[in-house]
Amino acid sequence: MSLDPAVGRARLPRGSHGLDRLTVENSQRFRMMWSVLESVSERGYAATTVADIVAGANISRRTFYQFFTDREDCFAAAYSEAVAQVVAAMDAAIAAAPRTDWRSLVRTTLGEYLRFLAEHSEFAHALHTEAFAAGPRVARQRVDLKKIFAARMRAAFDIGRAAGDIPADIETEVFDVLIGAIDDRVRDCLLFSRAADLPDLTPLLYRITLALFEVPEPRPH
Repeated sequence: MSLDPAVGRARLPRGSHGLDRLTVENSQRFRMMWSVLESVSERGYAATTVADIVAGANISRRTFYQFFTDREDCFAAAYSEAVAQVVAAMDAAIAAAPRTDWRSLVRTTLGEYLRFLAEHSEFAHALHTEAFAAGPRVARQRVDLKKIFAARMRAAFDIGRAAGDIPADIETEVFDVLIGAIDDRVRDCLLFSRAADLPDLTPLLYRITLALFEVPEPRPH
């Protein structure tokens, strides 16, 4: 299920609309997941209630509990869909990048991630600010997202190492440090600036990545 408000957020027709049950349920589930992301982005996770979610989704509380056990369950489902869409966007961008150019893969991974978050501020806040308040299930999901990002950076590193561009292996923990630095910069931008400014972080995070890989940044010709 794509969390694209332009595609799935439309309210269903009132009355006898002739839609099958699966279509109706997908619409309801979509609207609840999008509503929790919007509410959390606007109010914060702690202040968001089931009443806020159902009001934003224009559904009944009874319908909410047919799909989710509580607020955390709804947010965790929305978080999972947001991660899936972020990963799909990065994968599509990486597929179009030169596979042997590890620097291009690093820049593309960083740039696409930040671009996507800038265009989906609700996702950005869910992934980088409000997840900390959302309980152990979402905490585990955050760890999984960081592992996905670290694996992509590791893949680019391995290409550079095999090509002889990177002088030495680095400890696995260095990739954790890199992902932590990215997470920290993104969160500060969301808290003290705005999501639209996230792509401006790309050059800095690229330089940090090269520094951790112990590779000097290429000088412009």
